[in-house]
Amino acid sequence: MRTRKIILVPSVLIFFQQYAVAQGIDQDKLIRMRDSLDNLLIVNPTTSAILVKQHELELYSFNSLLNNTKFNNKQRNSTNFDGKQILFNSTFQINYGVSRNKRINMGIDLNYRAYRYDANEGSPATSIFKNDAQNTGAFTYAGLRVRLQPFKRMYNFTYQSNIWLPVASAENQTSLNASKVNWGNTFFYYKYFQNKIGLFTQANFTIALPGANSEAHAKTEMYIPLNATLSYVANRKNILFGSLSYSWITTDISKTFEGGDSDFAQFSIGYQRVLTRNFFVMLNYTGTLMSRNYGTWNGLNIGIRYLY
Repeated sequence: MRTRKIILVPSVLIFFQQYAVAQGIDQDKLIRMRDSLDNLLIVNPTTSAILVKQHELELYSFNSLLNNTKFNNKQRNSTNFDGKQILFNSTFQINYGVSRNKRINMGIDLNYRAYRYDANEGSPATSIFKNDAQNTGAFTYAGLRVRLQPFKRMYNFTYQSNIWLPVASAENQTSLNASKVNWGNTFFYYKYFQNKIGLFTQANFTIALPGANSEAHAKTEMYIPLNATLSYVANRKNILFGSLSYSWITTDISKTFEGGDSDFAQFSIGYQRVLTRNFFVMLNYTGTLMSRNYGTWNGLNIGIRYLY
């Protein structure tokens, strides 16, 4: 198994090079298309924003199955490429209430990621789960997180900070673009209107620093995603929601104003089912509205929360 994975990365890059020559797309652009899967981890609302009571334990799992067949250049013009990129990403969180007043929670995160470049554009997204040499998968990050209510009288405003450390083998850190140390900061705010309509906003600021297994020319990256979600509470068990997000990314802070940045906007439409007081399941579809210097990813997300 290990030998097969060693061969995978060079073979994928050679494949990219062949199509770069055939279609006039520069190799750096194709590599960015491969690496853009890392950005999806940051920009999707993959975390719970709930503060639990003292000694309560929250288990939260967010799972994404996404695919991409196009890349938009700096002028936002679409550039097709043969084949399909497929990404499966799963984040599992354990959140524990440590304060009597429900204002401070501590937790740990664990992330699993799998990636596939398939020469067949018609290949189903579920191909990512096949046991073959085109797929690479590993537990990529583990980290610590603190979530708190910074202002006593603002119960609907939450701040979260986390540190993610790469834990995959050096080989998989390279092939999955998961070699950097991530420091993330998230601000959550929500408000309900007449108990039926809810507005949820989320702002992120994340810096990714080169790690021990990063390439020699690796640079510090920065991500700033913004998200707004409108929900409708049909009844105590069923919630419908839609969201819009905008994300700005630079893969090299030193060249932010020299064309080294990207941005894109996405939408999501979803449904949440409250099965019990302590257990819910969420399903949504995510699509790309526009992108610059970035791919046009779309797919399904499933979230599961259990309070113990």
